[in-house]
Amino acid sequence: MRDQKERVYSIERLTKNEFRHALAVNLITQEEHDKYLQELNELTSYIYEKYKDDPSFYPDDWDKINQYYEKIIGLDFVRGYVKEGLEDSWLIEM
Repeated sequence: MRDQKERVYSIERLTKNEFRHALAVNLITQEEHDKYLQELNELTSYIYEKYKDDPSFYPDDWDKINQYYEKIIGLDFVRGYVKEGLEDSWLIEM
């Protein structure tokens, strides 16, 4: 299994790219882009800081990550292949 922080980094990268694309092709406004990016930054900053020296995550934090993941794949502008990439990166084996 890949390192947990690597999985978070992968989702961060994919999601940021999707937000940029949606903004570039006018699927979302600049304000929406900024809001989505702020939510992502808050989550990833929290994860990176909390787990900078710890290889495993706590169940409550997995819940936060999964809630964010569910929100992102539910957005209309997120393309199918990106959703598949997010699933590959972030789905958690229970």
